[in-house]
Amino acid sequence: MILSQKHKKNHYFFLFRRTVVYFLISITLNNTYAQVQRGKKDDAKAELISFKDRWGIKTNAVDWLLTIPNIGVEFDLGNTIRNKRTIGANLKWNWNTSQKYTPSLIFNVFDARVEWRQYFRTRKRGGVTKDANLMTRLKEQIFTTQRENPRHERAYYWGVYVNAASYNFKIGKEGKQGNAYGAGISVGYTAPLYGYRNNYIDIEMGGSIGLLYTSYDVYTHDAESGCYPRIAEKCKGGHIVPFPLITDLRVAFVYRFMSAGSKYKESVYRRVQLRDFARQALNEKINKMRERIDSINNAVRKQGFSRPDSLLNKEELKQWKLMQQERKELALKEAADKLRKEVADSLGIQLSDSLTSEQEKSIRKALKVREEQLKQKSEVQDSTKISKRTEKKKKKKNKKAKAEATKEDTETVQGEATSPKKEDE
Repeated sequence: MILSQKHKKNHYFFLFRRTVVYFLISITLNNTYAQVQRGKKDDAKAELISFKDRWGIKTNAVDWLLTIPNIGVEFDLGNTIRNKRTIGANLKWNWNTSQKYTPSLIFNVFDARVEWRQYFRTRKRGGVTKDANLMTRLKEQIFTTQRENPRHERAYYWGVYVNAASYNFKIGKEGKQGNAYGAGISVGYTAPLYGYRNNYIDIEMGGSIGLLYTSYDVYTHDAESGCYPRIAEKCKGGHIVPFPLITDLRVAFVYRFMSAGSKYKESVYRRVQLRDFARQALNEKINKMRERIDSINNAVRKQGFSRPDSLLNKEELKQWKLMQQERKELALKEAADKLRKEVADSLGIQLSDSLTSEQEKSIRKALKVREEQLKQKSEVQDSTKISKRTEKKKKKKNKKAKAEATKEDTETVQGEATSPKKEDE
C-alpha cells in the first residue's frame, strides 16, 4: 500500500515519539535500579552485627530446680539482624555425686544435645475469609504467623535436635540405669527481659519432644549390704520407646551482647517492604505503559484503524488486550448498576448500604423480571435480524435468478433473429 504524504508524516511522528518514550523509560528504570542498589548497600551496612553479638549463653532454671547443673550456647548462622537461623549446644551434668552413704533415692543424668533453630515473628492478621471451610479456617487462623494481637517483642522458634544421654533414676523400689539416643523437635519463644548498655538478659520458654532409643538395667537397693543388686529378668536391651517423650522443658535465661529483640524480627518486615517496593515499581511501569498505549490508540483511531498492533511490542500488546477486557468488564458493571438503579427507582426504593432484607428481595425479584424481558427482547431482535437477513438473501437470490432468466431470454431472441438469415443464404 502506498502511503500519502500526510500519512507518511504521521508515521514518522509516531516512530519519533516511540523512540523518545523508550529513551525516557530506560533512564527512569536505570535511576530506579541505582537507587535500589544504593539502598541495599546502605541497609546491608546498617544490618551487619559483630561476631560477639552473634553469641548467646544460656542456662535452664527448670534443670536447676531438679538439681541438674546445665549450660548452653547459641550462635547465629548469619551476620545480619535479618538472620533467622541458629545452631546451639546444651550440656547437663549431674552424675555420680559423692555420698557418705548409699542413698535409696537416686537422680543422676548426663545429657548432651545439638539443636538447629528457625526463628520467626508474628504479624497482624489481615482478615479471615467469611463462610470458609474447616481447612481454610485452620490455615488462616492456626497454621499461620498472623495473629489478632501479635507480640512484636517475641521471637518464636521451631527447631530439630539430636541428643545422647546417660541416666540413673531410682525413685521407688526399683531403679533404672542406661544410655539413650534421641531426636525430635523443639518449639518456644524468646523475649527481652533486662538490658544494661551492651549486656542483655533474655528469657526463653519452650520444650522439646521426640523419640528415644535406649537400653537399661533394672536394679533395687539393699539397705543391709549397702549395694544395688541387678534384676536380670527386668533388664532390657536396645529398643525404641514406642511413644514420643518430653525430653526437655525450658524456662531459661540467655545472656547476649545483642538482645533477641533487636534480631530475627526484621526479616518479615523487610520482606514485606521489598515486596511492596517491587509492586509499586511494577505499578508505575504499567501505568506509564498504559498511558503510552492510550495515546497511540487514540492516534490510530483518528487515522481510521482499530488495532495499534504494529506500534506495540509483545508486552504492550498484552497490556492493551488486558485494558480492552477491563473496559468491557467496567461497561458491564456500569450497565448492571444502571439497571439496578432503574429497578430501584421504579419500586420507589432509595439505594444505600442499609437496605433491608425485604427491599433487597424486592430488587432481586424485579431485576430477574427485567432481565427476562431484556432477554426476550434481545431474542426477538435477533430473530428479526435473522429473518431480515434471510429475506435479503432470498431477494438477492430471486434477483439473481431473474437476471439469469432475462439473460437466457435475450440470448434466445438473438438466436431466433439470426436463424432466418441462414436459411435465406
